[in-house]
Amino acid sequence: MSDYHGFDLEQWLDHIQNQHWRSIELTLDRVSEVWQRLQGDKAPFVITIAGTNGKGSCVAMLESILRHSGQRTGSYTSPHLVRYNERVCVDGQPVSDEVICAAFRQIESARAEIPLTYFEFGTLSALLIFMQHGVDAWVLETGMGGRLDAVNIIDNDVALITSIGLDHEQWLGSDREEIGREKSGVFKSGALAVCADPAPPASVAETALKKNTTLLQLGADFQLTESDGSEDYRWLSRHPLVAGDWQQVGGLKPPFSGQHQAQNLSGVMAVIALTRHMTGIQLDHVYAGLSATRIAARCEIIADSPKTILDVAHNADSADELGKFLTAHPVSGRTYAVLGVLKDKELTPILQNVAGSIDQWFLATLEGERGQTADQLGQRLQDVLPAVKYKGFSHPAAAYVAAREEANAEDRIVIFGSFYTVGDIIAFLEQESNLS
Repeated sequence: MSDYHGFDLEQWLDHIQNQHWRSIELTLDRVSEVWQRLQGDKAPFVITIAGTNGKGSCVAMLESILRHSGQRTGSYTSPHLVRYNERVCVDGQPVSDEVICAAFRQIESARAEIPLTYFEFGTLSALLIFMQHGVDAWVLETGMGGRLDAVNIIDNDVALITSIGLDHEQWLGSDREEIGREKSGVFKSGALAVCADPAPPASVAETALKKNTTLLQLGADFQLTESDGSEDYRWLSRHPLVAGDWQQVGGLKPPFSGQHQAQNLSGVMAVIALTRHMTGIQLDHVYAGLSATRIAARCEIIADSPKTILDVAHNADSADELGKFLTAHPVSGRTYAVLGVLKDKELTPILQNVAGSIDQWFLATLEGERGQTADQLGQRLQDVLPAVKYKGFSHPAAAYVAAREEANAEDRIVIFGSFYTVGDIIAFLEQESNLS
């Protein structure tokens, strides 16, 4: 591959997608070796976030709070919705194609004979960019697991486990105990950790004890309660590591819709309160950071007539939260679902958690190794809900356009099932807006 120096970002992404024979291979050996060859180093302050759902929301809140405290931030998330650059942000902004391509060239040169997966290549590029940009604080989201996730080559100061549910069982284990053990593999010896799952498997605390990690758990060590007579929340903790003026913090508002966001906010507050001696964060930074936090496609309403909702729910727990949101915000008309789901997802609980709110289904084909056609998805849909009728489309944007044409002003459209589904429709809407 002698001509890779001239690659643009799309050519690089195509190359790294096909560079390793497996799209997922959970091990740290290869990625650690390449990081050493790159003479990689870590930031003064690192947060690692793992969990089944809520990781992206927590990254967004923590990054914004840190940035409002005056720190130079780097955040790494996956997958992206529309553009790869969304994954790698410095000071809250996606880095340019040129910056990513420069990092890819360095990694390609350093790896030599070592094969890397798409995620490993991308993780190394983010870490390299943060290091070269002199970032003060890294906020790193794991991909699917924790213990063997490429992000875990970096020692963190504090780890946050958002929630633990059944997802990616073929790689992480068949029950919550096994999955909890994999997720809490990001805990580091002598460091701090927070678990914001209200009923975590025992394996989380067991891992913390085994690794000599100080763990604070929602319910036992901290909690978030609704304030009387207002929509605000109050965060409470009596843990000895939480300073007195932080043991009761009121006036908190989750920046995103959905009941589960209060749980995510509770974990974020625990991380901030535990580490403020490392960061210098003050309460006014918390309020300002939360107020400014933005993230797409988390129970996000993008239109009102018909009401149109984007949500990246793609497993049982996130679909449950979406179902609760739809129930709590009813409309007088019908609800149209635009759905595209990867074939390796357990579809039954996803459908069961939202089906009560859906009147008509518009199914979309998702391309790629893990994709499935609308007809394949439709057969699985009818296996779960035999009486349901559906319409199939070649891609998510086509399904959305058909739903929009059929919906009246009092109806609603809910788009969910995968980052790929939502991302395709966001890209279509951006293009449509540019043409108008």
